[in-house]
Formats: sequence, structure tokens, C-alpha cells
Amino acid sequence: MSSKNNISQLVPHGGMKKIAEKLGITSQAVSLALKGGKPGNRVVQEALKMAKESGALEAAQTLASLPNAA
Repeated sequence: MSSKNNISQLVPHGGMKKIAEKLGITSQAVSLALKGGKPGNRVVQEALKMAKESGALEAAQTLASLPNAA
């Protein structure tokens, strides 16, 4: 996972809205925080937690470790 922008791609459908509701912020604020990708940000931490729970993070790590096809 080379790009910090990929964090939002790992969040399950509807996940950004759930993060916004849980943290009491707007969906736009969630989107901006994920684009920033700072590990200490509570939005990023919540997104990573959701990605781990859904299995998306593990799948992305597995795909990233596969050799590139020729």
C-alpha cells in the first residue's frame, strides 16, 4: 500500500458515513482526513479498524505482496 489515499478504498461501503456519525463530524471532514492519511488522526485510526474488521486490509496487504505479472 504505497499511497495514503488508498485508505478510503479499504473502508467498506457506508463506512465513511459511519465514521462521521461515530465521531460527530461531517462526511466531508472524514474524506479530507483520509486524504491526509496521518496515522495519529482518529478518523484514519477508525478507518483502519474498519478495514481490519472487514478483512479488506489483510486482502490489500496480500495483493501488494504478490509479484507483478509480466
